[in-house]
Amino acid sequence: MKFTNKVLYYLLFTELSPNQARCNTCLKVYKSGNGYTNQDHHLLKRHPDNKELAAAAFRKGNRFGVTLPDQRTCDVFRWVEWCVMDRMPVSFASVLWFARMPRWSRSLLQRCRNTWTR
Repeated sequence: MKFTNKVLYYLLFTELSPNQARCNTCLKVYKSGNGYTNQDHHLLKRHPDNKELAAAAFRKGNRFGVTLPDQRTCDVFRWVEWCVMDRMPVSFASVLWFARMPRWSRSLLQRCRNTWTR
């Protein structure tokens, strides 16, 4: 897998401030300029196996193990949360916002509503 310098930077370095980044492997702090040249030279000089490290970091995911939901999941969650927090029936959401929703949102909300009313 081919990684750009920017992707290598985000996989193998921790940004301490807008001007500094720390290598996740050897913990050495490097100054960041306008690009990723210092970090790229560090990887080439100190970590010749940086491609394998980047591939392992990419497979592992982000440092905190957090996965982000897609937009559709966030929309459904907001609709349900809105109904629950305001103690409204789910049918209320479909009447009020139905006309302004994208088509896939309307059909998804209708399916959810049908499932909840069973």
